Amino acid sequence: MKSVPGKLPGFQVAEGVGRIGGFVNIYTYQDDGALYLIDAGFGRGARAITRAFRDADAQLEGVREILLTHHHLDHSGGAAYIHERFKVPVACHVEDAPFVDGRDTLPISRWMRLFAGSRPVPVATTLKDGDRIGSLQVLHAPGHTPGSAVYYDPARKLLFSGDVVVERKGKLALAPTRYAANVNQAVQSLARLRGLAVEVLLPGHGVPVRNGYAAMLDDLIRRAPGEYLSDDSH
Repeated sequence: MKSVPGKLPGFQVAEGVGRIGGFVNIYTYQDDGALYLIDAGFGRGARAITRAFRDADAQLEGVREILLTHHHLDHSGGAAYIHERFKVPVACHVEDAPFVDGRDTLPISRWMRLFAGSRPVPVATTLKDGDRIGSLQVLHAPGHTPGSAVYYDPARKLLFSGDVVVERKGKLALAPTRYAANVNQAVQSLARLRGLAVEVLLPGHGVPVRNGYAAMLDDLIRRAPGEYLSDDSH
């Protein structure tokens, strides 16, 4: 059985949660004797992960699984390096798995893919709505990508939201709609999050939200149809 490091890699932002910040938030999540990575950043961003583990005197071989919130390169690009170098398996929603393992590709240039340091990685576990990974519940919240998912810990009231909802300048927001697969779905998926009791929101971009999550989400739900569905960028 893989060992779990004593010190949590990343800056501790909640009980059992470390944040490796940057353009994308990568989280370490400790749960009942297991350590997980939630998202993996750009391929070149794997350096931030290895540095955080080195600073914590922790072993990446001790990570049980990489849980991807979605397939976009800024969140999944580092997974191949971590998998190949440290033998850490990868999990993601079944609808995004073809983009992660290379069966399907995004319409981006080869140069951009090389710049991001991205390459396909096998998906060991394909997830679906309602699955559980330890204490985490998997909730399918499509729109940003077909298989966008959030991970929810009801006991600790933690929500890892990926790009389903992000923090921007003290408010909650959708990720830029030009990157969304289906903006209507992205707006509709917000309602799935409203019924969750959340004390700490851990978004893929922006800073964690510890207070006022419900009111902030209500505000986003109210303004999202006009703010995003009328946006010409989608």
